[in-house]
Formats: sequence, structure tokens, C-alpha cells
Amino acid sequence: MPVSGQVLIYVLGILSVLLCAWGIVKAVKFIRSGAAAQLKKDVPERMRRLWTEGFVQKRIVRTPVGKAHFALFWGFIFLFFGTSLATIDWDITRLLFGFRILQGDFYLFYKLILDFAGLATLAGLGVAAWSRWIKKSVSLEASPRFAMLIGSLALIIITGFFLEALRLAAQKPAWAGWSFVGNFIATTLFSGVSAEKLETAHLILWWIHGIGSLAFIASIPLNFFSHMFKTPWNIFEQKLEPMGAAPKIDNIEEQETFGISQMKQFTWKDRLDFASCTECARCSAVCPAVKMGTPLDPKNVVLKLQHAFANGGENEPTEKFISEDELWACTTCGACTNACPSRINLPDAIVKMRTHYALEEGKFPPGVAKTLQNIASVGNPWGMDPDSRLDWAEGLDLPIMDPDRPVDILYWVGCSASFDKRSQKIARSMVKILKASGLSFGVMAEERCHADFARRLGEEYLFQTAAAENIANLSQYKFGKILCACPHCFNTLENEYPEFEGGKFEVISHVELIRNLIRDGKLPNLSENDIATTYQDPCYLSRYNGLSSEPREILASMKTDMREPQFCKENTNCCGAGGGQFWSDGSKTQRVNVIRFNELKDTGAKQLATACPFCLSMMESAKAKEKDETIQVKDIAEVVAEHLA
Repeated sequence: MPVSGQVLIYVLGILSVLLCAWGIVKAVKFIRSGAAAQLKKDVPERMRRLWTEGFVQKRIVRTPVGKAHFALFWGFIFLFFGTSLATIDWDITRLLFGFRILQGDFYLFYKLILDFAGLATLAGLGVAAWSRWIKKSVSLEASPRFAMLIGSLALIIITGFFLEALRLAAQKPAWAGWSFVGNFIATTLFSGVSAEKLETAHLILWWIHGIGSLAFIASIPLNFFSHMFKTPWNIFEQKLEPMGAAPKIDNIEEQETFGISQMKQFTWKDRLDFASCTECARCSAVCPAVKMGTPLDPKNVVLKLQHAFANGGENEPTEKFISEDELWACTTCGACTNACPSRINLPDAIVKMRTHYALEEGKFPPGVAKTLQNIASVGNPWGMDPDSRLDWAEGLDLPIMDPDRPVDILYWVGCSASFDKRSQKIARSMVKILKASGLSFGVMAEERCHADFARRLGEEYLFQTAAAENIANLSQYKFGKILCACPHCFNTLENEYPEFEGGKFEVISHVELIRNLIRDGKLPNLSENDIATTYQDPCYLSRYNGLSSEPREILASMKTDMREPQFCKENTNCCGAGGGQFWSDGSKTQRVNVIRFNELKDTGAKQLATACPFCLSMMESAKAKEKDETIQVKDIAEVVAEHLA
């Protein structure tokens, strides 16, 4: 290469890097100009997640396309560092210090690794193109925009291989086989070509490859590839608080506005969430609202907010971009956040937008307002007489909490098990298990609804008043742990009550307690469960709180013939009841429970176990709609109670 060409390419290189840096700084400044966000400070944990999710790509590799992205990502990384090392070797160590890094066996290994990296990158790009234009995946955009993006990267890699081939064909070094891709091209296409023609072609292609590479670098902050810096940043800044803890409004009595109604009210972390979307549509693929045919598509919501900010919409109202119907359709199941490789926390953003409608405009989805009034007036969503809360325990000799009597377990029954006829069997089963265990326990007569679903619907004020009342009542008693047989009760008391003064208690789910009792020999002589059983993982138990192995250990202890569905554990499919949908009059909200019921039934099981009264109710409803008498639906507490000696 002529010296003038080398000088010019470095001038252009410096310029492209400066343009890239300027674009990144501009993007960061815009994102950071959002409202303040309170994030938990734990740098070691953030660095651990950045490594496992950003570099090891633990979430991305769950799918075949994700594995291709992993190859593309690491191939690109190796090529970047390989190019950088070549620059250091030729222009720094050679010129300034008189020695070469790339020589001997190390150079041969270097050439081999870079050829593998180039192939890995091309393979990843090939799978991306195949998924979009051959397989025609409905979740992936097959547009000229992506054709240009994928094609430009492929062009850079391919021209790099051909440059290597032209050099090998001209120089014919003894080590050419180590650059196996370039050597193959050289011997196949350029054998017998004159040195002069090879040199001319090399010069032309060198400029094409160099300018293309530098143009790519300069354009990174301006296009889809900006996720190269936004996504790792968002992974690093992700929510470290419990996934199931919705955003709290501090000093709610003193606030003049509630939630988010204007784009400018989004925090800088919200802006970063929206900006870091990779458009992979994994969120849409797992979203129950999409399966139900509602207006909500999480990918579309994120992209609409992203484009609104990108096009100067920060002073616009959110309703200009996101409709009420989209917001009310969310079940807050967390499947989108769990699937998202960028860790975009859409449920929290939706709850904040719902809060504006709930507290400033008094708007709720059909059928919900009356339920909220019931919670406020009589302390339960069914509107039942609070004095009848313990009627389910008739004949059980149920111990009631007494301030002067310490107990091992305060059993938080929950509204479903107190007032819903079907769910009352869960409470009666839990009492049977507790009595068999020998643990001292009691229930709190003053128990009232914790208003979890009210908070998810944006009615934060009702939630906070309920929390204050429950915490005050709980504080009267002496107990070791609070036991919850409802994942929503468990999540609220475990992850949300600690936000309030005096609200930190030791809380245990019934699947944890039962597993511990069996493991410790306190429930001996459980008979075998000879019915083929499948298990529905509740979203608020498995995905929000990581409790998925415990129920399986319980069933295994009874030598159960376990039939796992395709989607289970943290990747479970939602029953459709969360986020207030259980109380909504929307007809479409009933579809997803039938979908999930059939997924579980297709395992061939004759018994469907779950660990949530809402999942139980939704599966029973689906069973009735399908007119299916081949499978039993039970809570895991019922299964255990039936097999007690």
C-alpha cells in the first residue's frame, strides 16, 4: 500500500471514531436528560450481570437465532481485537520499539482464529437473513432497512476474506494454510492470475473494505447497531430490586401528579430501556396479551416510545402514542422482561402509565372499579362481609392469633382462600398440613386484602392504605414466619411491604414450607401419587420469585410421574389472571387460560397441579370451557394433604 493511502486511511479512521464518539455522547446526554431514577447501587452485582447477560449472553442463547447472535457477537469481537492488534503491531511496536507482536507461531494462531471469527460472524448474519426472508418469522422485520444493515456487515467480512485471498495468491507464503478461508479462495479463484492484476485488485478492494468499515463505525450511534452500546448499558443499569416489586410513590399524600402522562416524565432509565430495544420480538412471542388478541404488543409499545423520543416527542402526552386499551391489557406476568435480552422492564413502565389514569382521571378497565370499591369498603374484592372471612374454617378448630401467644407460623390465608368456594379447599388443606407438621400456627382475624392487583392497575393510594393497615395489624403479633399459599400475597408481603415502615417480615411460600417439612421428616409416610401429574408454574412464584424447584421436589417425594410442559419454570406461560385481568369484564382475557390448559393437558397428565388460587380458578374455568373430564385440577397443597398418612 502506498504511504499516502495509509496516511489517508488513518485520517479517515480518526474522523470515523470521532464521529462515532460524538454520536454516542449525544445519545447518552439525551437519555440522561430524563427524570431522575433511583437505582440500587451494587456495582459487583451489576458487573456480574453484565458479564453473564451481556457477554456470555445467557438469555440470548435460549433460541436458535440467539445462538447465531452469540456467534456473530463473539466473531465480531475477535475481528475487532484482531484488527486492533494488527494496527498496534504495525504502527506502534514496529515503528516505535522495533519489534513485532505478530510473528512466529503466535501469528499463525492469530490468522487461524481470525478466519474462524469471520466465518462465525458470517454464519450469524446468514441465520439472521434466513430467519427474516426465508423462514419469514412473523416476529422479525424483513425490510430493506435490515437488508442494508445485515448486508453491510456481510460485505465488510467478505471483502476482508477476499483481501486476504488476494495477498496470499500474490505472495504464496508457506503458512498460507493457516488462513484457510483466504487460502481456499486464493487457490480456487486466483490461481494463475498475474501479480500485477492481483495487486491492482487488492488496492481497489482494500479501499472498499476500509471505507466500508470506517463508515460502519461512524454510523453506529445513528442506526439499529446503536444497541451495541445501549444494550450493555441497560443490562448494567437493570433493576436490582425484586422483579415483583412495583414502583412505589413516596409521600403519596403530598404529590400533585401521579404516574406518567407526559413523555418528559419518564426517567432516564425508562428512556434507556426504550432505546436499547433490539427489535427481536421475544417479548411479543411470550406475551399473553398478544395470544389473547388484545391491542397490546410489547415490542410495538417499546418501539413507539423509542420513536417518539427519537423524533422530538418528549413534550407530548403519552396517550398520543400508547392507548388505554394497550395499557389495560397487560397481565404484569413479567414474561416480556424475562425474555428480553436487553432487560427492558416494560411492566413497571405500564404500571406507571396506568397510575395516571387511575389516580388522576379515575379510569379503569370495565368491571374493575366495583372490585376496587369492595377492597376499600369491606377489605376484599368479592365484596363479602368481612365477618365471614373465617367461615371456610368451620369444624377445623382453627387457632386465632393472640398477641400473648407466640407461634411459629402466621398463616396469611388471602382473600381467594377465604371467600372463593373452590380456593377454600387450599386453606383447609394447609391447615391439615400445618397440624400434621407439629408447628404452632394461627391466622389473623384482622386480615384484609393487600390490594396487590389495585397497585398493578395504578391504584397506588388504595394499595398503600391497605399496606399500612395490614402492617399495623401484623405488628401486634409474635411469629416466626408469615406463610402465604397465594403467590400474589407472597410477592406483596415479601417484596413490597419492606418498602414501608415496619413492613419487613420473614415470609415463606407454601411450596417452600411443604418442601422443607418433607425434607426435614416432619410429614412422614406420604403415600405415593400414582397419577401422572403436570404442574402450572405461577408467574408470581416462578418468574418473579424463582420458586420453581420446590413444587417439583414435593411431587418427586411422592414418586409422582411428572409430565413437564414445554413452557415451564421461569419460562412458564401465564394463565391470564394477573394485573387485574381476573376482575376485568374483557372477553378476550379468557382465551389464554384455555391455551395454557391445553398445553398442560397435552403432556398426557391426568392431574394438573398448581400453587396459586388464581391459576387454579383459571384452569378450572378452561377445563369447563373445554368440557374436559379427563384431568383433575388441584393446588399442590391439596395433593399433599390427600397423601398424608
